[in-house]
Amino acid sequence: MKTYFLLFCLFLSVGIGFSQTNLETREVKILPGSSLSISGNTNINEFECDFNTHEFQEETIKVNFIKKSGTFNFSNSVLPLKNEKFDCGNRRINKDFNELLKTDKHSRILLKVKQIQMQDKENARVTLNFQIAGVDKEYTFPVEVSGEDELCFNGSLALNITDFNLEAPSKVFGLIVIEEEIDINFNLNIKTHAKS
Repeated sequence: MKTYFLLFCLFLSVGIGFSQTNLETREVKILPGSSLSISGNTNINEFECDFNTHEFQEETIKVNFIKKSGTFNFSNSVLPLKNEKFDCGNRRINKDFNELLKTDKHSRILLKVKQIQMQDKENARVTLNFQIAGVDKEYTFPVEVSGEDELCFNGSLALNITDFNLEAPSKVFGLIVIEEEIDINFNLNIKTHAKS
C-alpha cells in the first residue's frame, strides 16, 4: 500500500483541490542522488542537459490524491522546472537549449501529474501533462519502482519538440541540426510520510 501512493512523488509540487471524503495527503521529500535530464541528438553528436536536483532538496512537497482500485487521481499537482537550472555541459549549448525552449518568454517547464495506474508492485503507468513553452501535451508511459522506505523511480519518455511548436536552432550555416525527438530521463529517490 505504501509503495502505491509514493509513485506520484516523482514530479509533484503542491496538490490542492479535492473536496471528496477519500482524499489522502502526504508530505514528500526528493532525496540526494536523484537525477533528471533531457537528452537528444544532432546530426553530428549527442547532448544531455542535467537538471540541478538540489532545487528539490530544499523543500518538502505536500500532495493530495484520491485512490480507487489501484488508480490514483491528482488535481493541481505541478512540479515546475526552471529552464535555467538545466546544465548542458557548456555555455554555448546552454544558450541553444534556452533558445529552443523559448526561455525568454516561458522560463519553466511544468510537469502536471494527472493519474497513476499501478500494474504491480514494481511497475506503473503514469499520465503526465507537460507544459513546455506555454503548450500543453499529455502523455502516458511506464515507470519502474524499487525500494521500501526510500523508493527509487526510473523512467524515460520520448517527446517530439514540434508537438510544442518548438523549432530547433541550426548552427554553422545549417550544418548542425538538432533532431526533433528528445528524451526526458529520470531516476528519483523519494521518502514520504502522512501529513500530521
